[in-house]
Amino acid sequence: MSVKKTSSPLSSGAESLDPLGGKDELQRGGKIDKNFEAALAEAAGQLEQAGANEKSDNPTRSAFQQIASNSNLDSPEDALSAVRESAQSLVNSRLKEDVRDSEQGKKISEDLSNYISKDPFMHRKILNILQRLK
Repeated sequence: MSVKKTSSPLSSGAESLDPLGGKDELQRGGKIDKNFEAALAEAAGQLEQAGANEKSDNPTRSAFQQIASNSNLDSPEDALSAVRESAQSLVNSRLKEDVRDSEQGKKISEDLSNYISKDPFMHRKILNILQRLK
């Protein structure tokens, strides 16, 4: 935030040059966060719909099913690991192949997977899907 001294002896001596500038950035960040969660919730919803249709050839559903069958979802550590692995599968399914295979893409995928697995809403959503598929 920039500060400009005023020439008036009656003023506090400083006034902001950008009174809303900092808040705009924070508001946009929150909006991006909500859009991100909404997109992931939509993807999870599509996965749940595919889960209702047992004969679906959805590769993401297949990955979730394999993760569910290889995990002990009753253990908190294994459940967290399964959710993280499922989130990574979900993120990778949304990335283009050239981005997914790049070093930066792998880093983004890892970071987003950790974020998703720690988000209470998405964690519950994915864990619920895994439990149904098990």
